[in-house]
Amino acid sequence: MTWVSETMEVDGVKLGVRRRGEGAPVVILYGDQLETPVPPFDDALAAGIQAVVPSLPGVNRSELPGWVDTMEDLAFLGLDLLEGLDAGPVDVIGHGFGGWVAAEMAVRSHQQIRRLALVDSVGIKVSAPTVRDVQDVYVYTVQEVAELAWHDPAAAQVLRWPGMDGVEGDELLTLLRNRQSVLKFAWRPFMYNPKLMRRLARIRVPVHLFWGESDRVVTPDYGRALQQAIPGAGFTAIPKAGHYPQWEQPKALARAVTKFLESS
Repeated sequence: MTWVSETMEVDGVKLGVRRRGEGAPVVILYGDQLETPVPPFDDALAAGIQAVVPSLPGVNRSELPGWVDTMEDLAFLGLDLLEGLDAGPVDVIGHGFGGWVAAEMAVRSHQQIRRLALVDSVGIKVSAPTVRDVQDVYVYTVQEVAELAWHDPAAAQVLRWPGMDGVEGDELLTLLRNRQSVLKFAWRPFMYNPKLMRRLARIRVPVHLFWGESDRVVTPDYGRALQQAIPGAGFTAIPKAGHYPQWEQPKALARAVTKFLESS
């Protein structure tokens, strides 16, 4: 079964969506990653469910209207997208920046969310103001990003990145637009909401965090702090994975996430 690309209109915003599989939908949220190539995690997960992967506003084929300019806008747009699926409460998986968006959705409403899986997510501040919690990968070279974000830096070539050999033309323009769109919501302060940590106690759905053991963009200690702020949340470390376990250890991540989503 192949992935199908379509457009879904939410609150008047046209969002690019790729979909695969059958049954109850599971929504996967990413940040500024390209729509293709498809992360192998998505393929592994979609073997047993219907995977719905919308691009956030301003990313890939999705529109970014002027009125969408805060994280709150993204959160409510995400909740309305879930409601538009007309499938009752939906399982949500958020990676990185997409995990931050998912957490912001969950603190505002639990009615559309069944279970929430967060993978190497950003969104909170855990250290002193002068201590960097989230590495600014946008200012590093491709090789430096590989060293920070991957357990095996040689594997970093599978993820397209500005500055890589062969990344040019329309692909480069899309990557830069994606990056610009995410930073519109996550630049000042960088990759966190000062109010989110306190609000996480409002989450009323089962939550589990999955974290690459070798993540040096947002470390496992950061993940543990996020876990402790969410009532009843669980935590699973993914061996031999960095910030992108959906690329480095897709089958292991899919097995762990599926086990959580199928738990009673």
